[in-house]
Amino acid sequence: MKRLILTLAFVVAAAGTPAFGQQSTGVRVEFQGPGGHSFGAYGRVSALHAAARTVILLQKALPAGSYQITNLTGGNSVNAIASDGIIELKLTARNAKAYDALVAAVTKAAEEGAAAENAFRGVKAGDLTAGAPATVRSIVTRF
Repeated sequence: MKRLILTLAFVVAAAGTPAFGQQSTGVRVEFQGPGGHSFGAYGRVSALHAAARTVILLQKALPAGSYQITNLTGGNSVNAIASDGIIELKLTARNAKAYDALVAAVTKAAEEGAAAENAFRGVKAGDLTAGAPATVRSIVTRF
């Protein structure tokens, strides 16, 4: 009888806690830049450097336990300035509103990471390299 009462008490307590309230989904942050060979294009922005700057900003912006970086990659050759960089994260939040706040923080960190790389290399919006944008740009998508 005592076991039945304890079991019922647990079931009633657990019923007040939404089992599926937690949000957990992946987010991909892509960085794109002009790239180039390290000899002929020395000093150009690096999409991978922008991704690395973003990782540092994410560590400061997101609460501990709310994210896991599952992939950080970019570039395609030795002695090349990376024209692409990707960060993939798994975000976990207690509900949809908190999850949206995490995605907004990731988006802000990605924009700031790209802006920091552009500023470090002295590149401004509208600058061109071989007819293409000279800046690193970021795109955040959920998957």
